[in-house]
Amino acid sequence: MSDVKKATLIRILSAVVALPVYVLCLYTDRFYSLPVLVVSSVITLVCLYEYYQIAWKDEDNRAYMPFGFAAGFAVNVLMYLYAFGGLRFVRNFDARALMLVVTVFIAALLIYQVFARPLKGGIYSTAVTVFGLVYLVLFFSHAILIKSLNNGFLYLLVLNIVVMINDTAAYFGGVLAGKHKTNFAASPNKSWEGYFCGLLFSVLAMVIANQVIISTSGIALFSHAEAVILGSVLSVLGHIGDLVESAIKRDGAIKDSGSIIPGHGGMWDVFDALILTTPVFYYYLVLRGTL
Repeated sequence: MSDVKKATLIRILSAVVALPVYVLCLYTDRFYSLPVLVVSSVITLVCLYEYYQIAWKDEDNRAYMPFGFAAGFAVNVLMYLYAFGGLRFVRNFDARALMLVVTVFIAALLIYQVFARPLKGGIYSTAVTVFGLVYLVLFFSHAILIKSLNNGFLYLLVLNIVVMINDTAAYFGGVLAGKHKTNFAASPNKSWEGYFCGLLFSVLAMVIANQVIISTSGIALFSHAEAVILGSVLSVLGHIGDLVESAIKRDGAIKDSGSIIPGHGGMWDVFDALILTTPVFYYYLVLRGTL
């Protein structure tokens, strides 16, 4: 078996094993919907670890990992408490607690930098630590908020389907028909044909998924016009999320963010497109009145 076929087989087997577990955790409402908190925490903290490793230059220029991990887990928990605030033991939860945690975290980080760390590399270290917390953890943990909406699982399912198909179609479109390189500094080998292929299939995936849900459950998540627009927006944002990770990896001179998922690389490699699309999708749902 060639190396290419072997790598493809490993990718498929990894997806076959991991994808049902991922979908089940997003679907179930058992145990007060705690599985979605577990999924978000695992994904965001592993992505955060991979990012901190990429950004580690030397002992003076590195993230403060304990601060980042503690704050990252706290953000996930607070997102969960806010999302499912109707539970008896957190009925009066105030969402401002999230801002309190972030504020206390940054204040503690600055105090630690001033009194316990060399001043050299301080700007880099604090900036890297805070950026990872905000971009990777705060952004992706909006999946917990989506889950708490009416038909939340269906929205999460559609989001994941569209983003994954966008990524897959862009890859194969680039491999099979890519002739005009984008020459983006973050990923110069990507082609415009690949991007437009991803865009086309994202729109089709959104329209078809929306129609299938209407036909099977009678629930209309979006109008046809909304489906087309959302498919397009999610495709563009998904590509931007991929380029953001590519830019950071290129700066860190590495190919994959990690190796935790056989055949796929790191956790961030798998979920890079969802980092940016998830919060934007959530706030669109909120603005349109989805509760």
